[in-house]
Amino acid sequence: MLRGVEIRRLGVDDIPECMKLITDRGWSWTPAQWEMMLALGPGFGAFDSSELLGTALTTPYPEMQAISGVLVASWAGRRGIGTRLMSNILDISPSTLYATAMGEPMYERLGFHPVGATTDFHGVFTDAAPGVTRHATPADAVLLAELDREVSGYTRPVLWERLLDPSTPYEVRMSDSGVIATRPNPDGVTIGPLIAPSASAACEMIADMASGAGRVRVDTDNADVSTFLLGQGFEQRTGGCKLMVHGAADVPGDRSRYFAPASHALG
Repeated sequence: MLRGVEIRRLGVDDIPECMKLITDRGWSWTPAQWEMMLALGPGFGAFDSSELLGTALTTPYPEMQAISGVLVASWAGRRGIGTRLMSNILDISPSTLYATAMGEPMYERLGFHPVGATTDFHGVFTDAAPGVTRHATPADAVLLAELDREVSGYTRPVLWERLLDPSTPYEVRMSDSGVIATRPNPDGVTIGPLIAPSASAACEMIADMASGAGRVRVDTDNADVSTFLLGQGFEQRTGGCKLMVHGAADVPGDRSRYFAPASHALG
């Protein structure tokens, strides 16, 4: 037991304190991302008498839960806070998460094992859009949620209702057999999810979405998409993230068509 540390559920009033941890650890989450994550599932914080020391979020799907936002303040490290936060949520259901190199040893100790990885690419797309997609609308939510369930393996209709809400800052485009979305980040936009029938179709959809969008980030595990992005002048960042699971052999779905996750937080 950690003396003087209380674990409690986070609310939107805690987001300013959460952003202090983001700044401390050099992450790129925005307040809007925290708000969405806390709307989609419970988040927990470790507090002492004066401040927030760490966080862990979970997004529950019927198939398994996605864990994210596992942050411990640099001034509160090596006190077992991250482990205690994780133990608070691990027994709920099979779990998945994307681990940074810093977090991977802790997750391995907790029984997670790797099943994949993503590399992040950053750049500005300068070619013309090929015109293979159209803007999605709220009327497409049921169709896209079903496509997402087939491919990602997660049943999450509320996510698609939120992504397609005109009042939110997300953009969603779709083709006959695929979908691509963007969300704001501090430097531009991040693509995800990206569902397509093939790598070549995924590259065309990226071109449609990224053309004229400014600085774009794509997290992918596909070699052909990676080659395409490098050919467009994108920069490959070092590190990446490991896809890990706990309490299951692997993630669900048809991952051959899942070219970028909804986000590292949402799986």
